[in-house]
Amino acid sequence: MSLPVHFPTPRYVPAIATDNAIPLEVLCERAGVPCQGLGAWTRRPVVLAMGDVLRMEAMPGYAAPIRITLPLPSADGQRAARLALGALAYGAFDRVARESIRGTAWSRASVPGRPRVPRPKSGAERTRRWREKAGQQTP
Repeated sequence: MSLPVHFPTPRYVPAIATDNAIPLEVLCERAGVPCQGLGAWTRRPVVLAMGDVLRMEAMPGYAAPIRITLPLPSADGQRAARLALGALAYGAFDRVARESIRGTAWSRASVPGRPRVPRPKSGAERTRRWREKAGQQTP
């Protein structure tokens, strides 16, 4: 699993019901990463809900509750916790979530494109190859 390239920005609301909220540090445990923070930041209430699209609602403040609607069948799994941490890190710019998932293989965005090579060709090498394919002589 890898994270999406774009996350929605949170919509700020005056109040969020925190009946089923879990602390950010518990969300990190469910995702299988150590929580890289201390104090009130790690106790931020996170409410996970199921829906059709990924969306976030938050109250203003670094430790205020946030509600994340996930397009997954269940909020109890590791996949849901990882997607929620990614949304916190890259959608709400939560520093604890970002530092907690930094460097993990699953937190890289799945961007399509040209595959990486161990040693990229220089401009001269690309030009030489293009001329050879075009049937021209190299100088």
